[in-house]
Amino acid sequence: MVNDQKEDANKRLGKESMINETTGYKICRTARKIHQYMTNALAEFDITPEQWVVLQIVREEKGLSQQQLAERLEKDKNSTKALVDRLLKKGLLQRQKSEVDRRLYQLNVTNAGFLLAEKIILVDHVFMQALEDTISQEELTAFVNTLTKLEKNITQTL
Repeated sequence: MVNDQKEDANKRLGKESMINETTGYKICRTARKIHQYMTNALAEFDITPEQWVVLQIVREEKGLSQQQLAERLEKDKNSTKALVDRLLKKGLLQRQKSEVDRRLYQLNVTNAGFLLAEKIILVDHVFMQALEDTISQEELTAFVNTLTKLEKNITQTL
């Protein structure tokens, strides 16, 4: 079946196809450009796009454990710990023992983290509006649905 799918893909793409025309390449290239933009936009706030994602997740899901955060991020424990440690050092997150299970530590956003998040949300919102400006709601919905299917397909093969 996989060979049939490869043959079908080759037929669709034709012999002249280039790597930069594949769906995976286009997704990676677009994601890289979004990351570059956000890196530049967030530099004035002394925060990286990865740290921004962590701050937003913890802000939305108060009291997450570091393990739960790692699962949400789909990152290993060491990478997650490094991200959290940087945000702790900047005073944007705090780690405290769980009242339910004293073996666990919960993460919460500090007041400084909330204030910073409020500023960055505006930057993020303006960027996303500009990014999606020429795309109709129907196109955007279809695109998101397609990305969701692609993610599901790749997740099943991992």
